[in-house]
Amino acid sequence: MKYKNLEEFKTSSGYDVDGLWYPRVTSIISIKAKPELYRYYGGLPSFAAGEAIKERSALEGQAVHSAVESILKREHAEIPRHIQPAVDAFIEFARHHQINPLKIEERVASKTHRYAGTIDVLAEVDGVVGVLDIKTSQAIYRDYGMQTAAYVEAFKEDPNLPPLTSWILRLDQAQVCNLCGAKMRSKGGNTKIRNNTKSWRNNCQHEWSEVRGEYEFQEVPDFEHNIKAFLGAKALWEWEHHEFLEKI
Repeated sequence: MKYKNLEEFKTSSGYDVDGLWYPRVTSIISIKAKPELYRYYGGLPSFAAGEAIKERSALEGQAVHSAVESILKREHAEIPRHIQPAVDAFIEFARHHQINPLKIEERVASKTHRYAGTIDVLAEVDGVVGVLDIKTSQAIYRDYGMQTAAYVEAFKEDPNLPPLTSWILRLDQAQVCNLCGAKMRSKGGNTKIRNNTKSWRNNCQHEWSEVRGEYEFQEVPDFEHNIKAFLGAKALWEWEHHEFLEKI
């Protein structure tokens, strides 16, 4: 991404923490190539169409995050109908796990490595304390480990916290074909049918269920590998933006 000036770069890429500017975790990770995303964009009518889908998807994801945050804070929330199944999936997850939120949507900074980010939740889940990162993607991707490792590494600088783990909680929603089991997922105004090899073979006419929520909960492995990758990405990100960083 190109920035018009230093202030735009600072606002878009980082946070001011205690009078110092720190690059944002998600900005740093964005330096990594994403071949699957490029392939996805390549199948769309135009780059603008991809950006529009991405923007709408982000708004939907933010709505899910806000609803989950309200539930964790035990606050009343008006949940938009179009994300209700995904929120119901979180409620189902909470029925099966003991969750004690310690920090919600709070900023964390590493003074050692000079970066900052905003966590979704620091929580005790089933007696274990860790960073709980909520995603609304169609799968859990390996890249997510870099993000959670960065948060865990920053929390290590707080002597009052125990050793932490991290998890990804994926919340999603889709319709399922009652005949062949294919899934139809709509996100950001874009609809795709997946896992439908059988439907193609049998020429299924598809009888779709109502939209159903689903969740996937996974502890993130390989912390040392992930934090090494994150700090490597940070070095590359700093190389890419050295002219702005020298001014800061």
